[in-house]
Amino acid sequence: MPLITASHDSLPYIDRPSTPTSTSTAHALIRSSRSPDASSKNTHPLLPEPPDISHSPLIQSELSRIASKTPLTGIDLSRYEATPSLDADTDPAQARETLEAAYTNASYLTLRLQALELLEKFGKNAWLIGNSQLEDILRDMEKELVETRGRVEGVNRERKGAQEGPGERWKLRRGRGRREWGIWLRLGLRCRGLRGEYREELRRRG
Repeated sequence: MPLITASHDSLPYIDRPSTPTSTSTAHALIRSSRSPDASSKNTHPLLPEPPDISHSPLIQSELSRIASKTPLTGIDLSRYEATPSLDADTDPAQARETLEAAYTNASYLTLRLQALELLEKFGKNAWLIGNSQLEDILRDMEKELVETRGRVEGVNRERKGAQEGPGERWKLRRGRGRREWGIWLRLGLRCRGLRGEYREELRRRG
């Protein structure tokens, strides 16, 4: 069985709004009751130690780049630039490297051309289909939002009814209690006055 069974929910429909004086007094009481360690960065001794998080070298390098606010360089495009011309005096190893770079450039440009042709041929339909799918997702989300708002309004109505009903009875009982206390107070004052008059009459006769 849980130790805390009471619900400390607010009563916005029957409670009076807090005044600035009462709010500042409540904040002062909270600050006075706080532990001295509450404002420090030290965690509570009962809390478990946080787990060790290890990142891969690639993720760690990216985190370091973000921490140092270094701009992202992206893809190095120098490999796709035109290669230098070869002559008879070129070193064979350098010539081989230059030819491999030329083949890489040719392959990239070929694939790029194919991608542009496919985009020109099928891009419009793919874009329209994507828009249609996004509209379906948006429609479903708007429907879910309307349903959620309806449930929230229903909960608020139930909450308001649950608070206003007892709230009105509480106000009636409070008013009745004040009237009864007023009657008892007046009766007490009247009885005290009568006792004084009675004692005064006894002294006068005696």
